[in-house]
Amino acid sequence: MALSSPPSSPPLSDTPSSPGISVSNKQVSALDKVQALLQQLLRITAIDGRIFVGTFAGTDKPLNIILINAEEYRMGPEHDADGRYVGQVMLPWKYVVKVEAHLPDQKPYGSSESIYMW
Repeated sequence: MALSSPPSSPPLSDTPSSPGISVSNKQVSALDKVQALLQQLLRITAIDGRIFVGTFAGTDKPLNIILINAEEYRMGPEHDADGRYVGQVMLPWKYVVKVEAHLPDQKPYGSSESIYMW
């Protein structure tokens, strides 16, 4: 009785269903877009109407956004239009309504010629 070799399995990179092993082109391009925003000035609108303007420093695993050198603006007649300096701020993704960045070398999305929204 001869022993047969086990059937060969495809390499891990060829199996699209392997979690964490292969990354689709869509995920890579999204990651590249986020990395391109590092050190860029972002304007983030929160669910309560506050607007934060600061330098994008990164995110964590649950996608909380970290801004440095940030300023906070509250909209409305009873609020100061100058805003206030808050320094470093972490904004939970579930409270973010809109993220905008000024990227002059890319085609705009939205209504403004210089502001890009996601």
